[in-house]
Amino acid sequence: MKFHYLLADDLLERKEFERLVAEKVAESGDLLDERTAAMLVVKDLGRAHIRIRDLPGASSLVCFFAKVLSVGEPRGFERPDGTTGLVANVVVGDETGKARLTFWDEQAGAVHELSAGSVFEVLGRPKGGGREPDVTAVALQEAACDISCPEEPAGGDLMVRVVAVESPRAFTRRDGSPGVMVEAVIGNETGIFRLVAWEPDILLGVEAGTTVTIQGATPRESDRGIEFSLGEAGSVSPSGGEVTIPMETIAGVEEGGTYSVTGRVRSIQPPHPFVTRSGRQSSVRNLVIADETGEIPVVIWGEKAEERLIVGDRIEVYNAGARRGRYGDIELHLSWGSALLILTGDEEEVEIEGTVIATAEGACIDTGDACYLLAGPLPIGYEVRARGTVQRGVISISHVEAVCPDQEDLQRRLDQFIG
Repeated sequence: MKFHYLLADDLLERKEFERLVAEKVAESGDLLDERTAAMLVVKDLGRAHIRIRDLPGASSLVCFFAKVLSVGEPRGFERPDGTTGLVANVVVGDETGKARLTFWDEQAGAVHELSAGSVFEVLGRPKGGGREPDVTAVALQEAACDISCPEEPAGGDLMVRVVAVESPRAFTRRDGSPGVMVEAVIGNETGIFRLVAWEPDILLGVEAGTTVTIQGATPRESDRGIEFSLGEAGSVSPSGGEVTIPMETIAGVEEGGTYSVTGRVRSIQPPHPFVTRSGRQSSVRNLVIADETGEIPVVIWGEKAEERLIVGDRIEVYNAGARRGRYGDIELHLSWGSALLILTGDEEEVEIEGTVIATAEGACIDTGDACYLLAGPLPIGYEVRARGTVQRGVISISHVEAVCPDQEDLQRRLDQFIG
């Protein structure tokens, strides 16, 4: 009874709930057991069981029946306060779809007691939409019902929008022979996915932003949800259809989920180089982005950290994992399977006059009121008058000429400096 009372504890006291359950049992002539009666009371209170397809729009605490499809291994992690914890994922399904349950600490350590094919009544808190909603598991109890889950069609057609295509990357096969792979991030109305093409030519000429139909892609479960693998028998062809990718708000980001958001860069740090455990050079970068609902720290790993970004840039972040940072704040982390897009603004024709100076980002023309990063080289220290187009703070110069400094102005500024 405690299991079902949690669904209605904000509506009535425990004793009142128990009284209503007892009434249900009595009204049935003792034909109902306590568990069934509790389920009926919850339904009368407007907190009925839902299907997995309804999880994205559900309230903070939900109950649903599901079959266990796969059980992941518990993984250890370190919290910001230095203590260690455990987390594990279990994929479940019903007739309407699949969801990923997240278990923490003691519950995570007990997931080995779950077996594929078992059916449970799940009490949990939804924390993300997409193809497979994420649910933090609160409690489970075995259920005496049968659930049939539709099989995932392996090698089926996918109509998606290509979000990003990475550069080809070398790898070593299990037999020791060399190979080349290409990763991409794709998405449609059901979510964002990582695509791995083991034959790079399959994605040759495919550009970000285009809509394509992918044939022969094989789906598989990963810690980040579904990802697709494309072998030499697969194909990618242009599609004339329209694909809309759902985006979340920053206010809706919760720990443990995977999110795609749009925001404007509020602050940014330069890339920080480091050496991975495998001895490879890499980079990490920290920034803060904001939308109309709030702001959130973003941590970018790998080559994406070297992207040129400036304060004020409007960016789209795809398939980023949400987790606690060292100070306890929730951060979005971009790594493999993630994408970062910079939304370029309109070009503006300008004519400016200033001094060419050196900065950490490169040579700039400092006008005194603004600083324009140069797309091409100019000698440091020169006073120049330049005409060109500006986009995202970068000026592409079409005409430039040296300007003789105003001697009186220089003397006046020198006098002010000396005091």
